[in-house]
Amino acid sequence: MNLIVKFNSLFYLFFSQTFYRLLMFQFGSKSRIIKPLLILNYKHISVGNNVLIRNGARIEVVDPQNEVVIKIGNNVNIEQNVHIVARYLVQIGNNVTITGGCSIVDVIHPYDEINSEHKIGDRISQGAHPVYIGDDSFIGYGAHISPNVRVGKNCIIGANSVVTKDVPDYCVVAGAPARIIKRYCHESQSWKKVNHEST
Repeated sequence: MNLIVKFNSLFYLFFSQTFYRLLMFQFGSKSRIIKPLLILNYKHISVGNNVLIRNGARIEVVDPQNEVVIKIGNNVNIEQNVHIVARYLVQIGNNVTITGGCSIVDVIHPYDEINSEHKIGDRISQGAHPVYIGDDSFIGYGAHISPNVRVGKNCIIGANSVVTKDVPDYCVVAGAPARIIKRYCHESQSWKKVNHEST
């Protein structure tokens, strides 16, 4: 690691530990956030220990319905240009990797009222549509996790997948909409292919 990279890493660690601990509901030790990025409603966000959030992220709490609306576990890395929007709850477990360009939302924009004076993007469903991502899961580049979805532990979400339904533990899913393509077999201690099983 050259001196400039090392200096930048130490700077963001020091800045994050000083600045975000004052603003957020919780901000764990050794966690750091790299600017530029957008964060809305800091006080409703909880970040665990040893978390890295890279530049370009948008982490937004809108119309908060709970004291903690976005909850990020320990040892999580959130890469460039990830967009997380939550109103009720987005909970990310421990040891999760979220690669670049992903989106995770618990907000639904109703479109049934075609004569509304408000554009669809400004409308927000008043229901609760929480999102959970289990421990040790990996979210591939450009994937989208839809409202009201639970991703189990040790899951792999393929690049550019659109996850619209729950994903059981120890599964690999891919596609739009995402389908289960592999499951981990504990007896053989190997991943087994699955044919045409939707989540």
